[in-house]
Amino acid sequence: MFVIKRNQVVVTALAVMIAAAGYLNFQESRSSEGKQTALQLTEEGDVTALVDYSALPDDTDETELDPITAETTGDGAAVYVSANGNDSAYFAEAKLNREQSRAKEKDILTEMLNNENITEEQKAKCTESMLLLQERMEKESAAEAMIQSKGFKQAYVRMDNETVDVVVDAVKLTDKDVAQIEDIVQRKTGMSADKIRINTLQK
Repeated sequence: MFVIKRNQVVVTALAVMIAAAGYLNFQESRSSEGKQTALQLTEEGDVTALVDYSALPDDTDETELDPITAETTGDGAAVYVSANGNDSAYFAEAKLNREQSRAKEKDILTEMLNNENITEEQKAKCTESMLLLQERMEKESAAEAMIQSKGFKQAYVRMDNETVDVVVDAVKLTDKDVAQIEDIVQRKTGMSADKIRINTLQK
């Protein structure tokens, strides 16, 4: 009789643990629903960078900053964004959010590298993605520095796999300005002119 009761207790405890685990897993799934991660492990075991650049990182506070347009203007064409009169805060927050996004990507890649359950091939791809991420960050910084050296007070550059978005602290750009910025971005990032989107602040 005692043995039967003890077995019942064990079964009940296991049932409770399974239910709790299922609940926690459900909650975790809900919290991550609709969000795109910076890294995906496909069914074939390939590791691929999948950073979501559908919106630029400065779209964090609608009361202070307006998001940069997401449409591709193409071939260096200039469009306008609003900073509500606070140019320095706009650029500072945009760059901060970009760095935070990059840091999250690095964390995910590092976590994958430390995962004992992935293959050496997958780890090699993680390492390659880490190097590409670092290279992208260096290209962004180099392009910003070069643009600012040409007389623009502030510059913001963000690369993704398909395009480069550029914002400069100017009310209006001449054709010469656009050509100059486009040339700098092409040289520093290796992206073609039709992939570069140049934006100016609307005062």
